[in-house]
Amino acid sequence: MLYVLTLTGEEIIYASLAILLIVTIGCGFTRFFALSFANPPPEEGVQFDYNAFNPLINLDILGIIVFFAGGFGWGRQIDDQQIRFKRQKLGWLIISLIAPFTSVVLALTVAFVKDTFWTDRVVQTVIDVSIMVSAYHLLPIPPLASSRLIYLLVPRAQERVWSLFCKAGPFIILAMVLFDRFSGIPFLRDTFTPIVDALGRFAAYH
Repeated sequence: MLYVLTLTGEEIIYASLAILLIVTIGCGFTRFFALSFANPPPEEGVQFDYNAFNPLINLDILGIIVFFAGGFGWGRQIDDQQIRFKRQKLGWLIISLIAPFTSVVLALTVAFVKDTFWTDRVVQTVIDVSIMVSAYHLLPIPPLASSRLIYLLVPRAQERVWSLFCKAGPFIILAMVLFDRFSGIPFLRDTFTPIVDALGRFAAYH
């Protein structure tokens, strides 16, 4: 299991490259599909452009801190008030699954590369970080994907509460990660280790 705070200087460089790759792919494709299936099409200024796959504009400060403290994280999120779907809640539930899905696909692809062509440490680091991201998307707190299941249950009249939850979510996750890492009570790690291990075995033997 990968936690960046435990790595050497060289491994931190590898982890940083892996984070950039995962964030770029996940956020880029999320934005692409969100804008492609918007109804009605997004107004000028929200249109998709290929700069969406620029890794630097997809970085989120809190997401990066969580990556380095806990081994998982997220990139810059799309404002779901700017992009509308015919069925808004269902649309955003589907769109939110793109990030964990791309992380799983990336882990499987890089595992194939590792077994076939290249066994460098950077390859294993990409696999480890991708698996961690995929597993922790099961945590039902925004901006992680499973939080959208809660969104489906929020009455329309209470969407302001959901909006406040989305703003607080990254700080809640950061607080949980820091408590897990430094309190001596690894409740997050204990909860997600079986999931991370299962995904790791799936990537290794698929």
